[in-house]
Amino acid sequence: MHNLLAKLDATHTVLDLGCGGGSFHYEAYPFQTLATDLHLPRHIPEARRERTRYFQSDCATIPLADQSVDVVICHNTLEHFPDYRSTLRDIRRALRPSGWLWVAVPNGKGLDDHLYRFVFEGGGHVNRFTFKTLISEVETLTGLRLVQSCDLYSSFIYLHRPTEEEVAGYPRTAHVLARVPEEVHRFGVLALNTMTRVLDKIAGSHLSQYGWGFIFGPSSMETDRLPSIFNVCRKCGSGCAEASIQRWGRSVLGFRSYNCPHCDELNIFVRPPAGLD
Repeated sequence: MHNLLAKLDATHTVLDLGCGGGSFHYEAYPFQTLATDLHLPRHIPEARRERTRYFQSDCATIPLADQSVDVVICHNTLEHFPDYRSTLRDIRRALRPSGWLWVAVPNGKGLDDHLYRFVFEGGGHVNRFTFKTLISEVETLTGLRLVQSCDLYSSFIYLHRPTEEEVAGYPRTAHVLARVPEEVHRFGVLALNTMTRVLDKIAGSHLSQYGWGFIFGPSSMETDRLPSIFNVCRKCGSGCAEASIQRWGRSVLGFRSYNCPHCDELNIFVRPPAGLD
């Protein structure tokens, strides 16, 4: 997603649909960003306000003119939309003929989505997607075609230790995250992140997979390969390909530790299976 956004200029308009706190760093790009959600963030950084217009809306009916945006971002949002098919139809209306769509969704049959739903009593996930059915629905309802896809791997970042303010809004099942001693919690998430990847590499399973990322666009659209990055930082959720890691730490049980190049958090590196970065 970020590599494609970097190719846009100040003449383009990007819609972040179901924006939450922001699907990307708006202030890092020259184009105008339109950010919409049912509930907008309370605190918006000043740096984001210059080229960003926030508005509240139901994402099933996008309150924008026909063919008024160049890109639509649905980053981990379609699983939350009760009427996502209407959303996809309206994306078709709002996109310009040359426009493209980014979609990231969890694997509805994967460990990550099951664990998230268990801990957070659903956590707002009302749809379960599979790879082939999602592609078919998006292509049918938007008129776009699949250009590229990649596997997305979990950091299990939603298991972070919550603040008092956060835990007040959590369901009962998630309160345990605040009660576990900090060092035990830190080790537990690190172990989960590492062991799911070890099992995936040994057994060919997909326990560490979160879901998929897709680019849909017009039939003439071409783009560079989307990498599937196996190692993901447990704190910030950034993918960490081996070539991007600048600080390596000591070995732990035969595995190399590393500091995330984005947030400097300590992680364990598991060499990716063939075909993954």
